[in-house]
Amino acid sequence: MIIKSQIGILTTYLRAWLRGGFVCLCILPLFLTSLPARASDQIAAANNVITSMIRDVETYLETDSGNVEKRTENIAKLLDTHFDLPGIARFSAGPYWRAASEQERIDYIRTMRDVVIGTIVRNFDQLSGLRFTTIDSQAKGDKMVLVRGSFNDSTGKRPAVSVGWRVITPATAPAKVLDVEIENISMLVTQKQENITIIRQNEGRFSALIEAMKKRQPAP
Repeated sequence: MIIKSQIGILTTYLRAWLRGGFVCLCILPLFLTSLPARASDQIAAANNVITSMIRDVETYLETDSGNVEKRTENIAKLLDTHFDLPGIARFSAGPYWRAASEQERIDYIRTMRDVVIGTIVRNFDQLSGLRFTTIDSQAKGDKMVLVRGSFNDSTGKRPAVSVGWRVITPATAPAKVLDVEIENISMLVTQKQENITIIRQNEGRFSALIEAMKKRQPAP
């Protein structure tokens, strides 16, 4: 999701230029030099999120006994701490999010969360032996950073996988993961396309998406 930069401050500087060019010439360099600092803060925040998340995964793997209840608790904590679940829900629903009722939005976020948790819990053992190495981090606008890296299998049995984490980095809220790119394929965009298809095939009913997601949940 691309968030447009605010332009109010630029308008202020433009008016200042028209009133007194010399004053603006003195202020503008201060504004420009603040951009790299903000980008640096963004990148640091994004890197911290990924580092913390990977550390949590490694800890859970080391202590995992196969107990489904405990594993579910750990994965739920992981998602709630490091991922922007409301943002993921909004984007993955596409234009139909606006038409959804408040209760439908709540149900969708809850159901989506449960499905993701269940999927990770069932496949958690497959993460064993994988090690993530960061390649680089780039600011994408003033509220997002792409952290690129790769997962490598310490046993050498599986090929390396290229992964990109798109991290939302608002100035006044904690940084969180919005999207995961695997081999340059966005999981969020892929999910959005699938969701829109489901809704359109059901006469635009947002509830049809929730129903389809509930069917993916494992039987109790």
